[in-house]
Amino acid sequence: MDWREEETDMEKIQLRSGIYTNIFPVILPSGPVPVMKISRTRATDLRVLRDEIAKSNREVRVYAHEEWVFGYGRDARIFLSDKGFGETRISLKDIPALAARLVLDGFVALALSKGFWQRKKDSPKRVEARVEVFRPEPKGVTRQGNVKVFIGYDLRCAYYPPVESLGLVVDVVWAYQDENGTPLNTRAVQARNALYEVWGIQEEFLSGTQQLNLQIAQIRMHNYLIPFAQEFQSIPLPGGESALLKAEPFPVILGG
Repeated sequence: MDWREEETDMEKIQLRSGIYTNIFPVILPSGPVPVMKISRTRATDLRVLRDEIAKSNREVRVYAHEEWVFGYGRDARIFLSDKGFGETRISLKDIPALAARLVLDGFVALALSKGFWQRKKDSPKRVEARVEVFRPEPKGVTRQGNVKVFIGYDLRCAYYPPVESLGLVVDVVWAYQDENGTPLNTRAVQARNALYEVWGIQEEFLSGTQQLNLQIAQIRMHNYLIPFAQEFQSIPLPGGESALLKAEPFPVILGG
């Protein structure tokens, strides 16, 4: 069973009348989660530490926030104890920036376990936690040029003060490969005379035409974004805890 068949089995979300964002609420656990922690003044140069982690092939992530450096991951306790980190438990609601990191890292781990692939790795230096993941099988393959068209999701996680909640921003993105799995950019797709067919697979055009699909925003929301949120309702966090991803996005609040 592929992902398109799986999505047809999911309960359809009926959005109430209104305008909606592409931001899905993330409900954090009420209890504390275990992490490693050290004062920034005592921490090793993070560039050096991250290089050590990369070379060790251990599942460890470190993130600096204000006066503290936090560590997490399956091997964090063993690896970071020798670096001066101590074990502690924190409420993620008190540190939204760290919560966003943990949620996105947990999401990526879950997506990869489902066969998704990641186009680019999130930089630990980024202020905004952001990644792109793609479904393992192409949504379609062009007849002209044999271009494989993969659907993916651009994901950002951040805290939104107006609604006092963490939110996962989900955008649809696309990736192209040739018959050998080599990545293609838009110019390479055009050189294969496959660009219009690619846009048809992406539903940018009405089926069988080159007429723009004016309902594309609604199609993306109901056929891709909401089913995606349903598929990843439970996001694993350290210590066996989980965050909950709600399948109904935040509405746009007009006026105020």
